[in-house]
Amino acid sequence: MRMATSLAVILTLSMSAASGRAQGLLSGKPTAQQASVAAQASASTVAPGASVTLWADVTPHPSMHVYAEGAVEFTPVAVKLTPHASVSFGKASYPKPSLVAVPGTVEKVPAYSQPFRIAVPVMVKATARSGDTLTLGGAVNYQACDDRLCYPVAVAPVLWTIAVK
Repeated sequence: MRMATSLAVILTLSMSAASGRAQGLLSGKPTAQQASVAAQASASTVAPGASVTLWADVTPHPSMHVYAEGAVEFTPVAVKLTPHASVSFGKASYPKPSLVAVPGTVEKVPAYSQPFRIAVPVMVKATARSGDTLTLGGAVNYQACDDRLCYPVAVAPVLWTIAVK
């Protein structure tokens, strides 16, 4: 019975922590960061029916690396965008990562130790109205490590503002 009660308390605390992280994203409060993330767009003004590229520039802090696609048992960096009625998002593209050592092992996994750019193509729908301002948002999720330890998954909010001409 004591074991079951302990397990229930652990599960409740774990679910509460996950809920807190989700609430942090919803409220715009970023989690602890091991990298900086800056949002830019290829153009600040776009015509209805035209395309633009959203960029998330990620710079790992000194002595840190951010995991890339293919890193087993780690969460790779990913941009998650909030749907918007006036645009359609294409598939995000990521640069080629390098192989880095996993702390405490001889294993090497794909990661980024240097600044890198995630690019997302966006098509502004023909129904977008001239004079509108499109606020496009989302988050960059990533897991980072230094040479000694790995950190929990971090969430960095990103926001782009584009005028429709």
